[in-house]
Amino acid sequence: MAEHVKKQSKYSCDVLIIGGGSAGLRAAIEAHDAGVNVLVISRSKRGDPHTTLARGGINAALGTMDPEDNWMIHAADTLREGEFLADYERVEILCKNAPDAINELVNWGAKFHREKDGRLTQRFFGAHTYRRTVFYEDWTGQEIIRVLMEQVNQRKINIIDSVYITKLLKSDDGDITRERPRPLSSSATATQEEQVVKEEEEQGAVKGAFGIDIEKKEFVTVECKSLILAAGGYTRVYEVSSSRTFENYGEGIALAYEVGVDLVDMEMVQFHPTGMVWPQKAEGTLATEAIRGEGGILLNSKGERFMKNYDPERMELGPRDVVARAAYNEIISGRGTEHGGVWLDVTHLRKEVIQERLTTMYEQFQKLDGIDISKEKMEVGPTAHYSMGGVVVDINCRTRIKGLFAVGEIISQIHGANRLGGNSLLDTVVFGKIAGGKAAKLAKQGVTGTTKKTEAPSQLKSNVDNQKKEFHDDYFGGILVVKEPIKFRNEIQELMKQNAGIIREHTKLQDGLKRILELKNNFYSNKVDINFKEFKIDGNNYENIVLTWQVKSSLIACEAIIRSALMRQESRGAHYRSDFPKLDDKRWKVNIYCGKKGKGVSAAAAEMALFKHNVKKFKGPLADFLKSHVKAAHHRTFE
Repeated sequence: MAEHVKKQSKYSCDVLIIGGGSAGLRAAIEAHDAGVNVLVISRSKRGDPHTTLARGGINAALGTMDPEDNWMIHAADTLREGEFLADYERVEILCKNAPDAINELVNWGAKFHREKDGRLTQRFFGAHTYRRTVFYEDWTGQEIIRVLMEQVNQRKINIIDSVYITKLLKSDDGDITRERPRPLSSSATATQEEQVVKEEEEQGAVKGAFGIDIEKKEFVTVECKSLILAAGGYTRVYEVSSSRTFENYGEGIALAYEVGVDLVDMEMVQFHPTGMVWPQKAEGTLATEAIRGEGGILLNSKGERFMKNYDPERMELGPRDVVARAAYNEIISGRGTEHGGVWLDVTHLRKEVIQERLTTMYEQFQKLDGIDISKEKMEVGPTAHYSMGGVVVDINCRTRIKGLFAVGEIISQIHGANRLGGNSLLDTVVFGKIAGGKAAKLAKQGVTGTTKKTEAPSQLKSNVDNQKKEFHDDYFGGILVVKEPIKFRNEIQELMKQNAGIIREHTKLQDGLKRILELKNNFYSNKVDINFKEFKIDGNNYENIVLTWQVKSSLIACEAIIRSALMRQESRGAHYRSDFPKLDDKRWKVNIYCGKKGKGVSAAAAEMALFKHNVKKFKGPLADFLKSHVKAAHHRTFE
């Protein structure tokens, strides 16, 4: 029997974390260890977040294989791969803290691959100067989740899985109509940046979240003092994606945008060069970069190793954007395989090496495609893989809303225009630790700024409201259902493929923007009027609610992607304009921001405003190193 809509669970905690991946779990551990009461809410089942799909490895300049490596070279590779669009201070934090992050995971029991003499093995990934990718076979993400979950369980940190959050609760809508851009110059220091964030915290404070418990079919409300969004990226707005079908529609980004947080670099969507193209049910499933790191080569239908024509020096280990566009060009030029891909070949490697270092890939292709990759080539092609864009935060992962933090793939300005392979897992644990610590500190201060004693995590309060209690006005914005949402989702994915994919140009982008705005109008016109006294959460209603919110989130993410791509009249990293094929540092070494205009404006009526701001100028030892190292070697400017 379907349950009544008014049945709900209410929780309270000091720090609420939305997202149970590596970023959320590392933040939870740090917040708990700081002495506050933590609750993690996850859309996926505990222990099975999107992080488990991260196969190839995690980076750190340990120098175990190449002693010449150091954090500055790692930072230089990261900045160069991102076409100098990233914030150099965040890259410095990432790379400096990488060795400690790896050692922490090892101390917690991570079983990373080791050489016979006990050294941690490090392998090449694309665009790395040295071998610095640490790994466990070819399912490193799953190993990291195993380790973090053990730490979470030891601390008895509360996790509620299978909950879909639809709204952030805020004490004050604030005035988000002020003139943009933000008052932050490209040469601002970290201290100045923090001051800007403090000023912007006057735009209200987060006080909790509202959502749906998928298993119990009831509504969930959580009150908190600090909230960390760790809800992933937005690559599922493309049909062919390495994300699973139920995740990464930009839900976390939409939650932040709705309460007045700006987005940045949204046009920067990474297409991984090697996703499966056959069988159709496996289309987009990732064939990890570890395959090329172990010596895999790419061939077109004529048997030619085509990367020699695109990046003769680095070949298959070139930047992801270069390799992905090369594969795409071979396919559209008539040199693709039967199912519209290219060949990835490791048949020249010893079978023992493949089975030891590419265990999951060996099993994946055998199970899904019925082939033995030690004897047969893999059929692959570009797949939407990673979101470099996301919500605006400072170096401490704080948004402009007091108490609201964000971490992981949901944030931006760490990877720039293209992410270096192996840096995604790293940024989740490095910045997850920072976010958890800062959120805990704020939660302990309270409204008066004095430290308060908090409840022990085991004393988390849970109360089920009886059916007589009416919903507060805050909740009404968290329930939205439209007719046939799956049709909207399919149309969005198709228009993104056709108009804002791996190759872009003005006419198609304009058409894409027109269509996404039309879909937005149609979407809200198809809204179902809900009678809260009679509405029941049964199987059909629940599925429609989730699909509706996937579409709502996709509409925000896609409008931001397309508008930003239209504005950026150059090609940089993952963003390639066929009508502006060259990089233009003079005009476009800028970050493009998207903001919601209007105080308290509904999503249906909200207008998206764009503005740009110069990338922060490099300073300090890293700047001096880049001038001597990167400029001489790669003929790029970065002043």
